[in-house]
Amino acid sequence: MVYENISIIVVGGLNTDIVGLGVPEIIANGELSFGGKIQIGPGGKSRNIAQMISAFTKNNNVAMIGKSSKDPYGLWKPPINALKESGVNIDFVKILEFEETGKYPGIALIPVDSNGNNQIYVLPGINNDFSSEDINNSQLLFKNASHTGGILALSLEIPLKTAIRSLELAKEYNLKSVLDPGGIVKNVNYSGLLNKNIFLIKPNEHEAKILTGVTVTDFESAKKSASIFFEKGIQNVLITMGAGGAYFFNEKHEEYIKIPKINLPNTKDETGCGDQTVATLCAFLSEGVEIIQAAKYAIISGTLQFQKIGIEPITQDELNKYL
Repeated sequence: MVYENISIIVVGGLNTDIVGLGVPEIIANGELSFGGKIQIGPGGKSRNIAQMISAFTKNNNVAMIGKSSKDPYGLWKPPINALKESGVNIDFVKILEFEETGKYPGIALIPVDSNGNNQIYVLPGINNDFSSEDINNSQLLFKNASHTGGILALSLEIPLKTAIRSLELAKEYNLKSVLDPGGIVKNVNYSGLLNKNIFLIKPNEHEAKILTGVTVTDFESAKKSASIFFEKGIQNVLITMGAGGAYFFNEKHEEYIKIPKINLPNTKDETGCGDQTVATLCAFLSEGVEIIQAAKYAIISGTLQFQKIGIEPITQDELNKYL
């Protein structure tokens, strides 16, 4: 198959989200709660990003690299089918037989209360077997994307070595790497990842603290955190703060980006807001929009996602109403 149209490569895990919507509260250890309703759908940060970019650009220029397993309950199907329906190329998503792997696909268990607050328990399953070799076997995508001013979008719900290899190939083929560090855990050394010529990193305040040791609460602390990323060679930093907006830094810009006021139905679900932000950012960068403007559009888009239940990608038409 020819991949000449592919300009955005997304690497990462594919999950099925089992969501408890409208639970009375996010409970503490040992507590019990009744209420809410179940929703099962496609998930995985990188998979979400791939679908969201494709829904936004609508020009079939997105390909995903990942791994899944055909479990006997069919839990592998929602993320795969959603990618197909959105026009994402999945030729390099390796789908193995359950009898061969003995492993389930990635599963995320997500309670969401009536205020949109959530917890996420990711059971990685076959995603833990997503390897550097799988990335090496996908070099054709990187090669073709290099001819179109390509972008690599990456999150960290995969083995660290696989993420590092993805960034190495992106550098080799002169792609812009956009890293959403969702999936990181405490007490892991990420220095080998952060020094791989990353074009932009988008941590939230919790991820920024893990990666830099800085507690981000305001502009000055965000700037301090960004300076540590710059020391690693990262060119652009967008630190998101949920309802508190975001902070953007590079060698030319230092800016606080407010959350826009959006009057929509009283639906609240923070699931996927960060993914939508990254996806919109990548979509605009692929169209040549200046990065600071792309970041502002991305924050609006992430805010719109908060008004939707589950993963329902924002479209260009929806965003245009608020530009």
